Amino acid sequence: MRRRVLRGVAAPRPTTHTQPSGRPAEVLALDIADVNFERETVRIRGTKTEGSDRTVPLWPQLARILRPYIGTRTTGLLFPCSRTGKPLRDLRKLLARIAAEAGLEQHITPYIFRHTYCAARLQTLDGDAPVSPYTVGKELGHSGDALVRRVYGHLGTVRHRSKVVEYPTERLTLKAGKRMFAVRTANIQSRKIA
Repeated sequence: MRRRVLRGVAAPRPTTHTQPSGRPAEVLALDIADVNFERETVRIRGTKTEGSDRTVPLWPQLARILRPYIGTRTTGLLFPCSRTGKPLRDLRKLLARIAAEAGLEQHITPYIFRHTYCAARLQTLDGDAPVSPYTVGKELGHSGDALVRRVYGHLGTVRHRSKVVEYPTERLTLKAGKRMFAVRTANIQSRKIA
């Protein structure tokens, strides 16, 4: 059962809700052409208001999930209904099923992911400075930072987690492996000289 739950959470639709900061209807309306792997961006169009159209980061975790999901398709909806090919209207049933399989009694909605994204983003660093509430507000499709400050203002006192949303475990493991190899090689060379 645990594997099914983890597969459900890592499925393209729920994962896409957690990372590009879109409103549920915005994520379900995404087109394949809105995802740009080269620029590492997702274009959110056809939004609640004209000013809400935006381009947001395509996080590495999401890119790894979407790349095989999209495959060779170049056009069409990112998440079409499997029966009709039209846009999906709701993600609540899928989330309810995943929550039930995980044994969660809490009611989970797609908006919970938007709140999680906002909270996590406010606790990350961009360079050496915290990501600004204005930037997060823009990523969420707001005209400014008033709502972000009002709802999440308390997070300004929280220690910042890392320089990026993704902890780069693969890259760090590779770097550590290369360093260990270099140290071993240097030790062997110094033994030969001595």
